[in-house]
Amino acid sequence: MTIATVSIKFKAGTYSVFRNLQNKPWHAIGEYVDNAVQSYEDHKEELRSSASGYQFRVAIDINWELREMRIFDNAAGISEKNFSRAFEPANIPVNNAGLHEFGMGMKTASIWLAEVWIVRTAALGESLSRTVEFDLQKVLREESEVLGVVSAPKQAGDHFTEITLKGLTGNAPSPYNFGKVKNHLASIYRRYIRTGELELYINGELLTYRDPEILNVPATTDPEGRSILWKKEIDFSMGKYHARGFVGLLNELSTSINNGFSLFRRGRVIEGSHDEKYRPKILSGHEGSPRYKRLFGELELEGFDVSFNKGSFQETAEIEALMEAIKVELTAKDFNLLKQGDDYRKGKGKEESAKVAKTIVDKIRTETKDKPLDAAIEASLEDTANKELDENNTRLESSTKVVSSHTDEINIKGETYRLRMEMITEPSISNLYNLVIEHSDTYTKSAVFKINMSHPFFGRFDNFESEEDYKPIILMIRALVIAELYAPSEGARSPGIVRKIFNNVLKNL
Repeated sequence: MTIATVSIKFKAGTYSVFRNLQNKPWHAIGEYVDNAVQSYEDHKEELRSSASGYQFRVAIDINWELREMRIFDNAAGISEKNFSRAFEPANIPVNNAGLHEFGMGMKTASIWLAEVWIVRTAALGESLSRTVEFDLQKVLREESEVLGVVSAPKQAGDHFTEITLKGLTGNAPSPYNFGKVKNHLASIYRRYIRTGELELYINGELLTYRDPEILNVPATTDPEGRSILWKKEIDFSMGKYHARGFVGLLNELSTSINNGFSLFRRGRVIEGSHDEKYRPKILSGHEGSPRYKRLFGELELEGFDVSFNKGSFQETAEIEALMEAIKVELTAKDFNLLKQGDDYRKGKGKEESAKVAKTIVDKIRTETKDKPLDAAIEASLEDTANKELDENNTRLESSTKVVSSHTDEINIKGETYRLRMEMITEPSISNLYNLVIEHSDTYTKSAVFKINMSHPFFGRFDNFESEEDYKPIILMIRALVIAELYAPSEGARSPGIVRKIFNNVLKNL
């Protein structure tokens, strides 16, 4: 059967409203991943038997220069039976118990992200591929209610869906928030990534999810007792609502990434991906407390409805009641996980510190044999005297866009300092950080220091993955800035030379 057109149902002008919906890039892109995952789940056995060694993949590629995005999956494609429904607004699938339940995801996401979107698909077991193009301005101008379909013969073994978005809007991911989008998508689909069933790529990078380490120590009530893994399995029902998963304590304190809860529905995160964790006070306690920084968990919820973009649950009061019920399980006398979170303090003992010190020294000794220090330091001193390099850094630092900033006012021995920290991302700048002292009639000293988050130093080590990984370096830089500003009070002359040499030595080591 040849399909000539598909219906887009309601008046075309309604589509322009989609552009202004409250959404986030990872939720919008997640709609395409949801459709691919559901197609895979519905046809898993057929796909696996269709080709030896079949691996389900979704690839997302963004080209900011061309303002285009491409989403490709090798699931079962959109079949003839479901093709027309896929383009009709709010045509809810017959089986809406999966991830594409509203019949609006692909449409709203595509219009929110781009001016033009093109769907090309080849369904498993069919003989034709089909292509549909939706040009928002053309649809509005012509008040279209149907779109043409271009059909073409395909190879018997072909099965895929490719969505191309052209003329990306300001809602689409930018180079500045691209890392955050990747982290959220990895977090949202972590269960499929963990099992290896889904390989999710963004601009050629295979996304991975790193599970945090769980605290494994004796209870604070019995510090000499046996070590306990502080993780509690949860399987709790309350009427039609159900929660299943675990709650645990982090081995390392966290304030933004790992602490807090991820709430799942149908296998994917709805609330609590990456740095937007759900932290109910009834469980997490007061913000900044030891329990708040250590408590985390994953809970699969059933019986709850979600928002149109699958970014939040609807029945907030019922979820809060469920959390109160779970608290009872977490405060049981024989395994009081919340009390452990309140009372436990972790510190490095002498033996552990000595082991770390020995490992570091051995590693540096090996590296120094391969790369002697004298040549690196000599090159660094030459760079310090290079006025052209210094002027180029200054020019780039002043013109590069500030992506985030923070201002502190501190009092040191009766003198008031104003410190403004600005984050920039420019790989061409060779300085890790710079410092500019400003004139001020209000403060004893006023200064701006810029930290280059795209400096090669951060790319040299695998450790720098989350915000928590960067924080110790940021705090150390802030300490160096304060030391440089205060040093003249102790008689130091030209303290800025230390910063210049530090920047150049760091890049050459």
